[in-house]
Amino acid sequence: MRDFFSSGLSFTGWDVVLAVTVIVVAWLCARYARRAADRVLAGVRVPDDLRHAGVRLTGYVVVFLGVGIALSLLGASIQPVLAVAILLAVVAVLALRGIADNVAAGIVIQTRRPVRIDDTIEALGYTGRVRELNSRSVIIETPDGRVVHLPNQKLLDNPFVNHSATGRNASELQVRIGGEVESGTPELIADLLAQTPGVLADPPPRVLVRAIEPHRTTLTATCWHRPSDGAAVVSAAVTAIGRRLGGPGRPVSVVAPPPAPALVPPADV
Repeated sequence: MRDFFSSGLSFTGWDVVLAVTVIVVAWLCARYARRAADRVLAGVRVPDDLRHAGVRLTGYVVVFLGVGIALSLLGASIQPVLAVAILLAVVAVLALRGIADNVAAGIVIQTRRPVRIDDTIEALGYTGRVRELNSRSVIIETPDGRVVHLPNQKLLDNPFVNHSATGRNASELQVRIGGEVESGTPELIADLLAQTPGVLADPPPRVLVRAIEPHRTTLTATCWHRPSDGAAVVSAAVTAIGRRLGGPGRPVSVVAPPPAPALVPPADV
């Protein structure tokens, strides 16, 4: 205690009354400070557990400062109290820094709207449909049913793809046909794609010849569809092209998406 209080302490009864009054006032101020902090944190949609922790910390800081002022009125040295208060403030700032960054990034996302509910996005190695936007993260559901929380700050700091931004996506198929092909084969494939349910008319399907080899011809076909229809459209297109072009003695291979180019081309179709 001698280390805490300065030497030569002297106080009167009025000093004690004033010190007690300061503590009571600090306790009352802490109640209003907690309410104000609760409203502010709720306004920026801070999660409940973090909001409650912030509210309690606000009340403790106000009461602690009141106790420090009361002790100074009694002649105690206030430097240790201020040092502890500054230390607590620094710890709180460091602990809440990441949360504050995510909250700020969440505000940017919800005001600028680069991502919306039900958008399909690809970010941080995950692809899925956006289910929720909150103050801490963007929550997506992947095609295999997993739920992934993408931190707001990391989402803004890294490149991400919004597959739903334009309302349409392109899918590419590779068609390898064995033997000699007729001159109208690209047009036939384009017509098959145009008749596939879910394929958009604008822009129209496009078919390009990529390679002509002694035993096969390789083509790539591109069609556009709504982002949510990609899997169904590709499946129907692969089936339609394979059935229409395939036949006895004419091997056909339809692959979507196209495989990466091989170092050594396969001998067969």
